[in-house]
Amino acid sequence: MSTRLIKGRKSVCLAKIENKNNRQVSFSKRRNGVFKKANELVVMTGAEVGIIVFPLGNKPYSFGHPNVNETIDKYICEERPPSLSSPGIDDNKLKEKNKNLENQQEWFRGPIEKMNYTEASILKEGLEDLLLKVKNYGTECGYGYETGKWKAK
Repeated sequence: MSTRLIKGRKSVCLAKIENKNNRQVSFSKRRNGVFKKANELVVMTGAEVGIIVFPLGNKPYSFGHPNVNETIDKYICEERPPSLSSPGIDDNKLKEKNKNLENQQEWFRGPIEKMNYTEASILKEGLEDLLLKVKNYGTECGYGYETGKWKAK
């Protein structure tokens, strides 16, 4: 009886792939995976789906059901039909709820010394996310972020 080693799926470090060929292969596989999942969503639920992917320096790829253009037009048109998931809620009520949420988050604008642990943790997570987005944007624009400093590549 032989013993087989089963590896399963490995977790992937989320960072820009430096090798151009590996990056293109990964992009193609992941793009196809996203489109496959979108198609499954359409088949299983009957939802209208539109996805557009813009890789760096290449032509855009799109998937849509029934059609990308129809889905986009339906979304951006001025007279959008009411959402079936939230019948009876009008724009004024949504604006009022949004205003109430903004008022509840006034602690965010206050001094750090007056924040409790939960508020400080939320602020810390938000700042870490912002730093990651800035690093990714800089990398996309051709800069490297090393030891806290930007360097042109």
